[in-house]
Amino acid sequence: MTDPRAPAHRVLPLLLGVLLATGTAGAWWLDSARPVPEDEVVRADAWLRTEALLEAPFPDPVPAAPWEDVRADLARQLEALGPAPDDRTSAAARAQRPSPSDGTDAGGAGAAAATALRTTATVLAGDALAAEDPALARVLAAAAVSRVTAARQLDGSPAPAGADLCDVGGEPAPGGTTDPGAVLWSALDRAGYAFEALAALAGTAPDGAAPPAAAPAGAVPVELTARARGDVEDLLEVPAAGRVLAEDPGLPAGAYVLPDDVRAHPGRVADTAARDVQDAAAHVLARGEPGARCWALVALERATGLRAGLTGEVGALPGVVRDDPPR
Repeated sequence: MTDPRAPAHRVLPLLLGVLLATGTAGAWWLDSARPVPEDEVVRADAWLRTEALLEAPFPDPVPAAPWEDVRADLARQLEALGPAPDDRTSAAARAQRPSPSDGTDAGGAGAAAATALRTTATVLAGDALAAEDPALARVLAAAAVSRVTAARQLDGSPAPAGADLCDVGGEPAPGGTTDPGAVLWSALDRAGYAFEALAALAGTAPDGAAPPAAAPAGAVPVELTARARGDVEDLLEVPAAGRVLAEDPGLPAGAYVLPDDVRAHPGRVADTAARDVQDAAAHVLARGEPGARCWALVALERATGLRAGLTGEVGALPGVVRDDPPR
């Protein structure tokens, strides 16, 4: 009589195959059911919004050269936010956030293009303050600052008072250490000294009166010098700066020496001072200091606006050096 049972060497591979397929399906189901981490949702949302801006129609009234510069900066930001999110993360971002297309249609007008940049800058800035990953926070903040500064260039509007990307006057959130913040405090203090000296060399009166007609070649415009001095004073008086100083009262000590070419090249000195603030602000953002992120974001925004006024350039990720990986 023939034994109907299959030999063990034939049944075992079949059984293993069934178990493997079941395990793979179960792992896929568990992975798809697990929530996407919030930082990945934020990164995907920023990536999708940036992609939508790049795909927006060319704004006809805007000169081609400025808009192409903006597009190049957006492409650099997309690279820093990459790689492209997978389908699951993209779906989570779309489900949890407003559509990335909202407010991103350049619409064929310079004002609309500037509005689109401001809209995404506001979203990126808010996410930068809340991100758990400090490297992500730095990239989001730098991209937000780049876009809001570019928007002001496109529509020719100055930075209005009180229009910062976050409320720097609020009490800083608890947590973290003050060591990274000391870097920004010192950079602002040095910048204040530099702009006070530049104002004195240009003959600017304490009340902001115009200097003599015979200003040196390459002199910093009076309004920019006055704005820089005011920005430094504001940023050194906010609660976040006060907390840093309270932790290290020795920070004000020391003398600052201006470069030898300050009289011949005042614009270079001003640009260097602003760039130092940018670098220090990005340093604070990259160290994940929750209590100082808003302070650093506003300092980065103000310094970037000043440099744009001095040189006309913005940069894709202000304060983030190309050789310093953003992630």
